[in-house]
Formats: sequence, structure tokens, C-alpha cells
Amino acid sequence: AAVELGAGWVPSWLRRLDWSAKIWRKEADLSALTRTPTETAIEHLSFTPYVYEDTGQLIRESDDRLYLFSSDYPHFEGSRNPIERFDGFLNAAEISDESRARFYSENFTRVFG
Repeated sequence: AAVELGAGWVPSWLRRLDWSAKIWRKEADLSALTRTPTETAIEHLSFTPYVYEDTGQLIRESDDRLYLFSSDYPHFEGSRNPIERFDGFLNAAEISDESRARFYSENFTRVFG
């Protein structure tokens, strides 16, 4: 898990990795890959967005299995009500209850057991 680094950069990073792998697929080392970098990342990585990052948009642009709820509450950067802030983004993007459950708890359980 990448914690306290934000997650706004994740969708574009994954697009760039997939694009690079596609371009260089003809090279011997990459031609043996059976999955895209995004598929590998979804299986092995998770990221904690800051409360001011649009988590609904991040999920829409990539995958709901990539993001974990976290907060530095009561510290300033954690905001006064992190759940309300995250819910605002998830509601605006019409994120499903299943995806919300992944964000708020299931992804954490998957990563940390």
C-alpha cells in the first residue's frame, strides 16, 4: 500500500505504464508478459487518496480495487470529517455500494489480511 502519497496520479500512471508496455511489447523482455501493468497493479498495489482528491473520479478512471480509505484525522490534512468528504465525491460519481465497500473496508482487508 502506498500511504500518504495521495492517489490523484494513479490513473494517469497506469495509462502511461500500459501505453509503454504496448509500445515496447516487441522487445523480448516485455513480449513474455501475459498481463497489462494495470492488471498487475490491481492485484498487488493499493493507494490512499487524500480527502480533497476526487475519489469517485479516480475509481471511474481506473479500478475500485486500487484505493483504500485513510485519514489523518484529527490532524489538519485529515479534515474535520473525512468520511463526509469522501462520500461527497463517491456520491457525485454515483459509485455503487459494492465499490464503496471496497474503498472503505474490503481493500484494506485484502491488503493487510
